[in-house]
Amino acid sequence: MQETLRTKRFAELIRQEVSNVIRDSVHDPKVKDVVITAVKVNVDLDLARIYWTTYNNDALKGIQAGLERSAGFIRKEILKSVRSKKVPKLEFIIDDSRQEADRIDGLLSLIEKENH
Repeated sequence: MQETLRTKRFAELIRQEVSNVIRDSVHDPKVKDVVITAVKVNVDLDLARIYWTTYNNDALKGIQAGLERSAGFIRKEILKSVRSKKVPKLEFIIDDSRQEADRIDGLLSLIEKENH
């Protein structure tokens, strides 16, 4: 997705609003532990890819399912608070960069131990 100043601003607005709706209005307890890490929107502003993580790595699939179930509700809530003619379709994606960083750190530690 190509980023312009317009898409960056809109993505940040959507990130804030999704976070607020999850915190204040979504009643699924699994979804409450979600942290929105990034949002990318396409140039047409009709699709938002919402990257999320949680501290409860054991429940990733359940949380993903809860977010997908809540996407329509979250979208409607955003529409109420955002001055825009339309709100993009929301696509939730697990942000696994933290787990990948931990894996790489572990590999580097292992290499360091082998070299000493």
